[in-house]
Amino acid sequence: MSLELSPTYAESEATADAARIWTGRHATSAALFEIRSPYLPRDVQPILDEDHDCIVGYYRRFANRSHVFDLNANMVAVWQDRKKWPPPAKRDPVLVVGGDWGEGVHGATPISLTGAGLALTPTVLAHLRKVFGVLAQPTLLYREAALARMVDAHRYVPCHVLRLAIRYGEPSEPPYGLPRAARYLSRMLIRRQPYLLDLVTMNVNTTIVQFDYWRYADNLPATGAAVA
Repeated sequence: MSLELSPTYAESEATADAARIWTGRHATSAALFEIRSPYLPRDVQPILDEDHDCIVGYYRRFANRSHVFDLNANMVAVWQDRKKWPPPAKRDPVLVVGGDWGEGVHGATPISLTGAGLALTPTVLAHLRKVFGVLAQPTLLYREAALARMVDAHRYVPCHVLRLAIRYGEPSEPPYGLPRAARYLSRMLIRRQPYLLDLVTMNVNTTIVQFDYWRYADNLPATGAAVA
């Protein structure tokens, strides 16, 4: 299954000049979505920032050392941690900062994921938020079809996730009729469930032409059940 543009659509998109910045509100929680850099260790846990409603980094504990990575897989902190952890199977899938979350606090996040509070220094947290902020800048241009998806809660993908797909997705052949376009296939998580994101860009990745996603087990693009 892949996203294919009809010849008529491709021709009109290739010649159209209309592309706009999306200035709307998130159709659904941005914290539901993840694209991980392939350079991250496989056993990291996501760090959810409740104040910014997004995943801003990743945490890993190995032996008695804790490591924090930003969204670009750069290690930004490491420290020795002598606290006793529960068995891995019982760890919370999401670590949470911001809001009323403090170290050792357990509960459910606003998007109904079980989480545990994580203590980070102000400097480390500021770095994670800065990297996210750069990725989330609303400077991408969107063609008509992509704009329509950005306002649809069943098709929307956050801006920073689209940028991560451009940066870390697997390059693929562009759709028929768009020889100068770029295309990226990425593994994307929604509510920690695996999806495939198919993204088409133009103008050196500054314009989003089209995107769609679907579950790995499916052969059709995602429906409303994906993010309900």
